[in-house]
Amino acid sequence: MIFKLSLSSLKFEYLVNICLIASMVSVIAPLMLLFSLRFGIVSNLEEKLVTDPKNLEIRMMSGYQLDNSFFEELKNDPHIDFYIPLTRSLSVTANVNFKGKMITNLEAIPTKAGDPLVIKSGIEGELQDDEAYLSEQIAQDLNIKVGDKFKFVISRIKEGRTQNAIVQLTLKGIIKKEYLKYKSILIPLTPLIYMEDFRDGYEPPIFSDGSALNEQRKYFDKARIYVKTLDDVEIVDKKLRAHYQITSALESINNLKAICNVLDFILTVISLVSIFGGVIAICGLIWTNLSRLEKTFALLKLTGLNKKQIMLMVIFENLILSTTAYAIALGLFATAKALFNHYFSNILGQNTLVSLLTINHMLIGFALSTTICLVISILICRFKILNLNIANSLRRM
Repeated sequence: MIFKLSLSSLKFEYLVNICLIASMVSVIAPLMLLFSLRFGIVSNLEEKLVTDPKNLEIRMMSGYQLDNSFFEELKNDPHIDFYIPLTRSLSVTANVNFKGKMITNLEAIPTKAGDPLVIKSGIEGELQDDEAYLSEQIAQDLNIKVGDKFKFVISRIKEGRTQNAIVQLTLKGIIKKEYLKYKSILIPLTPLIYMEDFRDGYEPPIFSDGSALNEQRKYFDKARIYVKTLDDVEIVDKKLRAHYQITSALESINNLKAICNVLDFILTVISLVSIFGGVIAICGLIWTNLSRLEKTFALLKLTGLNKKQIMLMVIFENLILSTTAYAIALGLFATAKALFNHYFSNILGQNTLVSLLTINHMLIGFALSTTICLVISILICRFKILNLNIANSLRRM
């Protein structure tokens, strides 16, 4: 019965109700758009940082003597996602030859399972010692495909003569150029160690007959290090910078955090001002509407309804209006969102979403708008209806 009375009242007072809905929509829709822009812009920036492995990399700039204890520490660090030793920079250059086409002075980089460059490139599996990955630029220059075999060539000067070691490798995968921009070849750590030993005058397997091994290796020059999240960059950067000369994307990440803080502050101020103005407007409309309906409430009281039932009827009405306003605001927001994303996709790229809200955000927004409307309705109804004087109200008829 109460619900039916609420619907009947809504139909009868449709002009006032349209004004109430318009007031709510004018607050909710802009707030949804502002929040979606903040969330979309920041999420887009974060995604670009996270999807590029170099932003999670801690690069060691100088050569050191890194022993097993250093790498054991990296292994036990919960912030480290991937690490692998590096040999001396002077020993990692190599040439590749495919069908007579030679590319010289490539950088050989060690890799193993879990390498972010490999994972981001969509490559599965783990390399054997006779397999390699090539950067996309090299693969294009050589016109080589996955599965093709090519020659891997390194040189040294021993006893005044230049000696070459030629090994046949199989291309296992291609590292995308957005993740590895310079000319490189990725090989397992063991061949990379043997490259350094070969150039130091030893006769290691793969590149020689294995007759003279370097059995005194205790140290590595540097390490490839990747952390798990953007927040981990600062932690690991601070830890390693105390002892080593390193570089990282910490400055870019801090810039992103600063942008987030500025956007949060602006959004908070605008939201508070908008919500305050909207609440005042809605309170005024509800107050005026209830004052105008005092005679109707008095008649309903005389027909047998008590004040709490009348109050419940009004609360039902306002909740229906709030839900309707939110649905309309959602429709307007969806339209504005599509227009914003279409406009900026032509400028920033097809996959760029500057306006973005998740289902959870929309549900939270609905819960907040409904709660605010409910609180306003209860407070005003308690004052206007519970203090209703039937005689005075009817006297004004």
